[in-house]
Amino acid sequence: MKIEYVARKVDLSDDARQVAEKKLAKIKKYFNDILDVRLELEQERHLFVADLLVRGKDFDIKSTSQNKDLTTAIQDAVDKLEIQARRAKTKLKHHKSRTGRGEVPVEGPEAEPEPAPAGEARIVERSTITVKPMSVEEAVMQLEKSRSDFLVFRNSSSDSINVLYRRTGHDLGLITPES
Repeated sequence: MKIEYVARKVDLSDDARQVAEKKLAKIKKYFNDILDVRLELEQERHLFVADLLVRGKDFDIKSTSQNKDLTTAIQDAVDKLEIQARRAKTKLKHHKSRTGRGEVPVEGPEAEPEPAPAGEARIVERSTITVKPMSVEEAVMQLEKSRSDFLVFRNSSSDSINVLYRRTGHDLGLITPES
C-alpha cells in the first residue's frame, strides 16, 4: 500500500511515517482493493491536524483529527478511519449478500430465532394496553386522531371488548365477539 504524505508547515519525521504506516496496515484487513491513501498533515496555531483519505474501488473514507502531538493526531485519525472502514465493510457485505426483496441478513447471537415447532407461530413481542369504555363513534374518532392501526376498547353499549382497525384506503373494520 502506497501512502502519499503531504506536510504543510510541519516537519514530518521518520517516526511519524512509521507510526502512520504501522497503523494504516490495519486498514488492509477491511479492504483488498485500496487504490490510494493520502495523509495530509498541517499545523494550525498550536494544534497538528491530520487529514486521512483512503480511496478504494467501492468506497472513499475520510477522517480528520486534531491534537497537540503530531503522532497522536495521526493515530487518532487512523483510529477514526478504522471505525468508518469497519462500518463501510459491513455495509458492503450486507448490500452484496441481500437474498430477496429488502431482506438483510442480521448477525449476532439474537439474530437466529429459536425454530418453532412445525405449524406453530411464535410470539415475538408482547405489550399491554389499557381498555377504555367508549362508544363505537368515540372509538372511530380516537383511531382517526392516532397514528395507530387499531384500537382495542370496551363497547359501552354491550360491555364487550371490541377492536377497531384500519383497512386499505380510508375504511375501518370492527371486530366484535359473539354473544
